[in-house]
Amino acid sequence: MSQPNFEASAPSVLTKKSPWNVYTVMLIVSLLALLIACLCLWMEIREYGGFGAIKGPQASVTAPARGNMAALSGNWA
Repeated sequence: MSQPNFEASAPSVLTKKSPWNVYTVMLIVSLLALLIACLCLWMEIREYGGFGAIKGPQASVTAPARGNMAALSGNWA
C-alpha cells in the first residue's frame, strides 16, 4: 500500500485558486463602463448649463385671438 500524498491535499502557494476569474474581470469591465457612462452624462449635462438650468430662448404660450376661434373650431360657415 502506498503512502498518501500530503502535498496534493494541502493547498500551497502554487495550487491556490486565483481571485481573478472571468466573473471578476467582467465585474471590473462593467464597473469601468458605468463610470465612463457617468462621466459622459456629466459632461453632457454640463454643456447645457448644469442641473436645473434652462438655457436658450424661452418659448411663451399665448392664447389665440378671439377672431380666430371660429376658424380653429372647424366652423366654416
